[in-house]
Amino acid sequence: MMLVFRSGKNSSARTRRRVNGVGFVAACMVACLAAGMGLAVGLERMATPPSLSASPDAGSLALGSEDFDDARSLNVDVTASPAGGVAFPVSGRVTFASCPADGVVRSGSHEYDVDGTPLVSLHTDTPLYRDLAYGDKGDDVTALQNELAVLGYGGSRSGVFDWATWDAWRRLYAANAGTAAATVKVQQGAFSRALAVWLPAQAMSVSCAASLGSTVTGDSTDSPAFRSLAGVASVKAASLPDGRIQGDRVVEINGKDYPIGDDGIVSDTAALQAMAGWSTYTGARKDGEDTTSVTVTYKLKKPIGVYSVPASALTGLKGSDGCVVATDGTSVKAHVAGSSLGRTLVTIDGKAPARIKADPGQAACDAR
Repeated sequence: MMLVFRSGKNSSARTRRRVNGVGFVAACMVACLAAGMGLAVGLERMATPPSLSASPDAGSLALGSEDFDDARSLNVDVTASPAGGVAFPVSGRVTFASCPADGVVRSGSHEYDVDGTPLVSLHTDTPLYRDLAYGDKGDDVTALQNELAVLGYGGSRSGVFDWATWDAWRRLYAANAGTAAATVKVQQGAFSRALAVWLPAQAMSVSCAASLGSTVTGDSTDSPAFRSLAGVASVKAASLPDGRIQGDRVVEINGKDYPIGDDGIVSDTAALQAMAGWSTYTGARKDGEDTTSVTVTYKLKKPIGVYSVPASALTGLKGSDGCVVATDGTSVKAHVAGSSLGRTLVTIDGKAPARIKADPGQAACDAR
C-alpha cells in the first residue's frame, strides 16, 4: 500500500474556504435579523393612517343636502272619448266662425255666432238641457255654478240659481260676446240654453264642422258645431297617497311631466293627448271599456332639499315629526320625508347644523 501525503498548503486553502463559507452564511443571517428588526421598528414607529385614527367627532356625521321629489306610483282612471258630433243649441245661419288654431276647443271660449248671436262653448258635468231662472234647483244648476267658478267667474255654489250665479254667467258671456249690444241677450235673472254650445269635456280635440255662411240645425249632429276625435276625455287618480309632501305635483306620461291638481285630476290638454297615444294606455285598454286603469309616476314638480340620516339619529319621533341633535347637544326639529337605501330622509326646520350625533342616546325631542 502506498500512502500519499498532500501538502499542508492545500489543506490550509480548504480550511480557509470552509471558514469563509461559514462566515458568509453567518453574515447573511445577521443581515436578515437586522432587517427584520428594522422592519419591526419601522412598523412600530409608523403613524396610524388618518382614516383609521380616532376622530374627535366620533359618533357624529356631517349633514349634506340632496334633492328629493317624493316620487310614487299612482293609479289613475283614464276615460276614453269616442268620436262624435257636438250640436248647436239653435238653428240658423253661421255668421261668425273661428276654429281653434291648435284644434282644441275649451270651455268658456267663443267659436261661433248664429244669426248674429254669439255662442259660448261651455262644459258642465250635467248637460245643459233647459233654461234657468231665479230659484231653479237641480244638478244642472250645480254643474253650471261649479263650471263658472272653475273658469274664474266666482258666483254661488248654493245649488240654487240666484243673482250671484246669473251675474257670473253674464260676465262670462260678456267676455266672449265682444260687443255691448250682444250682451243684452242675457236676460235679467235668466240663463238661456240657446246661448251655449254644450261641451262634454272641458277641453276636446276637435275639427270645426260648420263654416261661415252654412245653415245649421239645433240639437242635431247632422250639422254639428264640432266633430270630436277619438281620444281621452279625462284622467283622474283613484286616490292620492297618504303622507305625501305638499306642493305642486306632476305625473309622468310617456316620458314627459304634466300637472295634476290637488283633486287628483289631470286636465292639461297636452297631457290628455299624450295619454291617448301612450302605448302603456293603449295596450291596457280593452274594446268596449270606457275607463282603463293605468299606473303613472307621481312626484313633486320641484324637488326639495332633504338630509339623509340613520334612523338612530332621530329622537322623540311622533308620526313623521321628531328631532336630530347637533354635536353641541342642541335639538333641531326634523320631519321625515321618506327613505332611501336604508337611510331616513328628513327636512329640517331653519338652518341645519353642520354635524349631528349619529346616536344621541336620548328619547325626548326638546327643540323649541
